[in-house]
Amino acid sequence: MKKLFSLLCVAMFAVAASAQITWNVKGGVGFATCYGDVEGMENHFVGKIGVGIEKPLSSNWSLMPSLELAWKGAEYGEDLGEVYGGYSESYKETLDVFYIQVPIVAAYRINLNDSWNLALKAGPYFAYAISGRFKGSSSYGDGNEGGSWDEDLFKSYEGEEAGKRFDAGLDLGVDFEFHRFVFGAEYELGLLKFAPGGGDVKNAAAYVTLGYKF
Repeated sequence: MKKLFSLLCVAMFAVAASAQITWNVKGGVGFATCYGDVEGMENHFVGKIGVGIEKPLSSNWSLMPSLELAWKGAEYGEDLGEVYGGYSESYKETLDVFYIQVPIVAAYRINLNDSWNLALKAGPYFAYAISGRFKGSSSYGDGNEGGSWDEDLFKSYEGEEAGKRFDAGLDLGVDFEFHRFVFGAEYELGLLKFAPGGGDVKNAAAYVTLGYKF
């Protein structure tokens, strides 16, 4: 998987070395969660930054690969009710995963007027996690802390399988271009399991982005 991801990065820069390309930068914020063999997952505030290129294929179609640092994850909280002498117990868990990822999307551009364009984007993304932590804490209704934990998602514990670093999925988006400024919205749907223990847990994230074309 590492070799595949490296080849994708090399291919992106090979395209960048060709003629008729433009560069862009972007950043965004949004919310991520997990889906699959999980229940009660809540949205987690996340973000991304990246640099990309655009290679025109025709008057309307373009190929737009990017190299991004993407923050994903999820939150989970539960109130267990009365336990231990009549006090209530609750806990909260947070998952934070940081990926280096390469979306390779095709864009169809529609000219709206002299100042604005609309670009519809779709394609795969490939990602490799550089960091992942699973944090949590519990508390009791009397105000006492019940405990806390902080684990590396990609390290095995007591024989349990570590999480999978490689991820891939679908990247869908829409951009509104005003001259060189780009206002966008993106949705990423992971298709590979990444949680420890072989559970069917996958990424999902949505971002609003702001970019600039050079």
